[in-house]
Amino acid sequence: MINSNIMKQCKRAKGFLPSFTPEIYSLSVDTSLAGAYSFVGINGNNFLPNGITTVNFGSYKNIPVTYSSSFSIAFVVPSNAPAGNYNVVVINTYNSNYSRNINNFYNQNTNYSNSMIYTLT
Repeated sequence: MINSNIMKQCKRAKGFLPSFTPEIYSLSVDTSLAGAYSFVGINGNNFLPNGITTVNFGSYKNIPVTYSSSFSIAFVVPSNAPAGNYNVVVINTYNSNYSRNINNFYNQNTNYSNSMIYTLT
């Protein structure tokens, strides 16, 4: 039997769901030469492994990333991108992830980060 006085003293923590929306804080570089190999690091938050997180570079969509941690990823700038300004956006996409606790599938839930400008000269 549980003592009711002990139960009254315990505080209940309110639960919350973690954010799956990625955030970009900074890029390791924000300019390079068009046609040159450019490896760009992204510092931010809520990055996910196993192909869930990708990058959009202007009209170049779903560029694979190198995952280091939930705070650090990197990508290669498309070598065929012409000179100009490009919005870099991080995307988390969930394809048929199953949540056992609530018996539900999440199909194509997509979360977009803020954008940062990258310039090819």
